[in-house]
This record gives sequence, structure tokens and C-alpha cells, in this order.
Amino acid sequence: MTPMTASLEEQAIKAALNQNWEKAVEINKNILKEKPEDIPALNRLGRAFWELGQNEKAQRTYKKVIKIDRFNPIANKNLKRIGKNKNKNNFKSNFVPSGKVFLEEPGRTKLVRLTRLASPSVLAQLDSGDAVFFLIKKRLVSVLDEQENYLGAIPEDLSQRLIKFIKGGNQYQAFVKSVDHQRLEIFIREVSRGKKFASIPSFPQGKLSLLQ
Repeated sequence: MTPMTASLEEQAIKAALNQNWEKAVEINKNILKEKPEDIPALNRLGRAFWELGQNEKAQRTYKKVIKIDRFNPIANKNLKRIGKNKNKNNFKSNFVPSGKVFLEEPGRTKLVRLTRLASPSVLAQLDSGDAVFFLIKKRLVSVLDEQENYLGAIPEDLSQRLIKFIKGGNQYQAFVKSVDHQRLEIFIREVSRGKKFASIPSFPQGKLSLLQ
């Protein structure tokens, strides 16, 4: 990968995280001019088309990936999603509920790097913006995908805090923020608070303290 391509890749990822899909299309096309069979760029381009409601272009792009790597999990997964909406050419993607999903709110949101990760083959099937779900264990909160596959665990100090909040009636949403074969970060948002913790922020600034 040339320095120029590496820089463009960083820009493409940033555009996707910022929900700037028109810019993402432009940047990934520029990468593909230099490397026509760049699978990550093709997958990002397909995602951008899909987010813009351009299903046919997204489908063609993912099929290019399959020609290069027939078992590519991202392309195969997204082709199935597109197929479910093949009669809705202007259908808007629901990968990310809104452009504000990663908007930070002091005390209510937190970016978390998971521990005890699943295998790289499982992580490879994730996209930024995918919804994930919590499963409370004794001392840890496990994180699962939509098919209830285990992805990783929230660090113990934060897990114990979240367990107390969830048992007290708080509700949360979580989405994949960034992922590769050995790293997974999720963005957690407090949706509502139970009466017991109505005045207590889920994620105070500074070091977390355990609730008594």
C-alpha cells in the first residue's frame, strides 16, 4: 500500500464514521483507481452506496468482491441484506439508526474497547454501525451480535457498574464503532434511567467508581 493509498483509506474510514456517504463514495473510488481489486475499499464503497439507497450499485460492488474472494463474509452478509429489499431501490439502510448514533453526550455515552474477543473469523463479519447486545454474567457483561454470537466482554470495572445500572432499570443501546481482526470498540449510549439512578450519570468523567 502506497502512502497516498494509506492516507485515502484513513479518509474513507473517517467519512464512513461521520456518516458522510457521498464523500465515502468519492474517496473509495479514488482508491480503486489505483487498486481496482482492493477488497476493503470495495466493501466500503458498497456500504456507502447502500447507505445512500443506491441498492443496485451496492449489489454490483459487493459482487465484485465475491469474484475476488467468494467467501468474503462482509460482502456475502450485505448481499443477503440487499436481497431482502430488492424491490425497494430507494430503500434507506438501517445499519445505523441515524447520523447521530455516534454523537457523544457527557455522562450518557462511552466508547469501550472490548476484552476477551471472539475469533478473527467472527469479528470479520462485523461492520461499523452494527447493533450489538448485552448479556449479563456474574461479573462481566458479554457483548453479542444480532445472531447471538459472542463478540467480547466489557472490561470488568465498567461491567460491574453497568450490571448495577441495568438491574436498577437503566436501558442502553450499543453499536460497533471500529473493528479489525484483533480489536473491537463499541459505542454505548444510555437510553433511559431507572428511578433508582435517575440523577446518576452512567459514565461520569474521570475514573469510574463502583456503586454501593
